[in-house]
Amino acid sequence: MEAQEARQVAPADPVAPAAPADPIDPAALGLLLYRAHRLARAKANQAARPTGLELQHAGVLSALREGRARSQRELGAALGIDKSTLVRIVDDLEGRGLVQRRRAPNDRRVYEVAITGEGEQRLREAGELFSGAMLELLEVLGTGEQHRLHELLTRFVGQDRSPRGLAAESE
Repeated sequence: MEAQEARQVAPADPVAPAAPADPIDPAALGLLLYRAHRLARAKANQAARPTGLELQHAGVLSALREGRARSQRELGAALGIDKSTLVRIVDDLEGRGLVQRRRAPNDRRVYEVAITGEGEQRLREAGELFSGAMLELLEVLGTGEQHRLHELLTRFVGQDRSPRGLAAESE
């Protein structure tokens, strides 16, 4: 009896992949990824509503803050955003005093965009709210599962090696 009690089976690792049963339906997986994206985006945008920023605004402001781009063309290429969408976002941010747009001194046909002090502050505030929203969404997963999800998604999106990103082509 004591020998049987000593041989208790350890609980299954919740992060370990399940043994493959049936092949995954690629269409169902694609739909699930789309739904996850929409859920995360909606939750983040709702959380940051008090700042007036959405994820699309934060992406532009972050790229400017990090120095990944100066001109609107570089910004669009860095973020994989088409020209008309980017102009709309920059117009919105400029109207609220979060970015400044000016003609490049060496080429009057080119607009340079820079984040303002107010834009920096608003981006910090929104970033905290975005993080809180993501933490709430991730509560359904254990720490190991969160790390595994991050690892898998990083590898998944790492396939996108095109200059503008494959995702930008479908926008």
